[in-house]
Amino acid sequence: MIELLGVKEGKEFEAAQHLRRQILAAWPDIGQSTKDHIKIFVGLKLYGYRLEDIDLVVIGHLSEPRPFDVEFKFFPRDGEPFVPRSAQVKNFILVVEAKSHDATGVRFEDKIASVCYRRGGHTVWESVTEKNRLQMFEFKRYLADHGIERIYVQDLIFFSGLREGDLPHRPHNCFGVDASFERILNVLGQISAPLHHKRDALISFGSDQTFAALRDPAFPLLQSIEPTPLDRRRMDRIIKASLPEAWLDDLGNKQVVIRGRGGVGKTVILLQMAYRAFDRARLRSLMLTYNKALVADMRRTMALLGVPRSIENGGISIDTVHAFIGRLMHGLGIIQDYAGFLEAYEQKKDLLLEYLRSQTVSAGDIAELLKRHPTDFLWDTVFVDEGQDWPANEIEILRAVYGPERIVVADGVDQFIRGSVADWSRGITREQLRARRLTRCLRMKANLALFVADFAAALGLADWDLEPNPDANGGRVMVIEGDLAARPEVYSKLCAEAAELGNYPIDLLACVPPALVVYDGREPFSTPARVLAGQGVKTWDASSIDVRENFPTDREALRIVQYDSCRGLEGWTVINYGFDEFWDYKYRQRLALPRGTDDLFVTAEEEATEFASRWAMIPLTRAMDTLVINISDKPGRVREALEALREKRADFLEWVKL
Repeated sequence: MIELLGVKEGKEFEAAQHLRRQILAAWPDIGQSTKDHIKIFVGLKLYGYRLEDIDLVVIGHLSEPRPFDVEFKFFPRDGEPFVPRSAQVKNFILVVEAKSHDATGVRFEDKIASVCYRRGGHTVWESVTEKNRLQMFEFKRYLADHGIERIYVQDLIFFSGLREGDLPHRPHNCFGVDASFERILNVLGQISAPLHHKRDALISFGSDQTFAALRDPAFPLLQSIEPTPLDRRRMDRIIKASLPEAWLDDLGNKQVVIRGRGGVGKTVILLQMAYRAFDRARLRSLMLTYNKALVADMRRTMALLGVPRSIENGGISIDTVHAFIGRLMHGLGIIQDYAGFLEAYEQKKDLLLEYLRSQTVSAGDIAELLKRHPTDFLWDTVFVDEGQDWPANEIEILRAVYGPERIVVADGVDQFIRGSVADWSRGITREQLRARRLTRCLRMKANLALFVADFAAALGLADWDLEPNPDANGGRVMVIEGDLAARPEVYSKLCAEAAELGNYPIDLLACVPPALVVYDGREPFSTPARVLAGQGVKTWDASSIDVRENFPTDREALRIVQYDSCRGLEGWTVINYGFDEFWDYKYRQRLALPRGTDDLFVTAEEEATEFASRWAMIPLTRAMDTLVINISDKPGRVREALEALREKRADFLEWVKL
């Protein structure tokens, strides 16, 4: 039996149909066989993985080995190359990249295949061999994450615009439109390290038990993610946004800086601009932030929208600034690998900047890098989230690569995360800069915006200027006093209340301080996640670094992040565990930092108080409808501020003691 699963149109589907015809030409009986199974997955999505899109995945499992005619010398995993006396195939897994370029759009360099695209007025060559190999490794990682580890996977490239005679001398992993399926099996004999006994060869990529597990209908190969109603509203905000055309006209002409405090929707506006640029002109944009949890959240939104990120089709890619700087230094040959890169990040950045300033790395070197690695570096526009936290050296590096006119910045006004005040206007003329200011709260309902403004005033933050949105009425605040992490029934009640309004657990967000993160020698985990798991509650616990690499795909999982990673995120209901402990943690953190010469008229304690208070406003502006603030029974600055509002906002503020 041969099944085609997944996408039913486009070049990938046409490639799958062609491959099906070739298999049937070799094995006419297999179409009706109940014992032999071949599944061709078209447009496979690896949601949450760095490489999400695979054109074709072909999984073949035969009840008995089938023979095929030998054309080439085989290369076994042990021993010398040989011409088999006989050859058979038992099973296989192929990750296939399909390309329709003709001979003028393909080139081979030492059997490395590249294809040609036009992007931003440039002719660029993308290494399809490297792309296909990375897809294979990512698919193997996906299988391993789902319990299938002892299996071989082969990467193949199908050039539907080339014939076998157009390809280099074998061995290599490409095949043309006139390649028979037996030719493809011979290619596997050359490059997939077949088993052999004397001169009899066998292509087998794994055990029958492993392939049976793969064919099990419960195995999530055709994975999908279902948007919640809240997701759909967020998607509508991005797709249907009535952005002024002037905002889009600035792209590529001026450096744009969008300023506003937490809650005005800066991150969403960046996504709106990037999406409109893609939809209107197929531009290719890179979104950079330092926050891995936010990277995962935005990647999930882009996956729901079906936005690509390829050289060919344009789209939007989202990554951390650390990953981008690392790839840049590796691409320029300044570092040879990533060992110890994050530990020496500051020194590495300074070295890169020294090379740029001294012209050791010239503009020509950068232009050549963009041509050589267009997938990683050829962007029409670069969007910077939380730009207020960018050090001057990162700003200078980004401008050296893309120039100010291709950069759009979301500036959150307050700065206290990465240690330096960002000045995006420095080094450019007024004519090169377009600044836009946002003051109206777009995330929070009006009651929440009023509460947050009152709380800011109670903490002594006199410059808070967030305006409530009169079109978003309602909202409630709960102050829960006691050990909330030990009371999972409170979460269950909040979740049920949100569900009555059409929300799923993934629409909620929980924030935890470092004191509620446990390191047991393996992966870290948060105390609320461990307690909830004991009750059978699913969580996406981003206390774990590995989890933050992938976005959540299960609608039934509560998202949990550390406070330090909550910027840019939002939830219908936001649960702030140990909020007073978080304020104290930030207070202690600032006291431990060295003080500058400009701080002579402010005491260290006053500076730490303002630092902690401004940080506290970030998680308080994440909620859309319900804001939960968990505190202990101890006295402190947070309790004092909340007590001051207890009566003033009694109409929508509920105080609960556990």
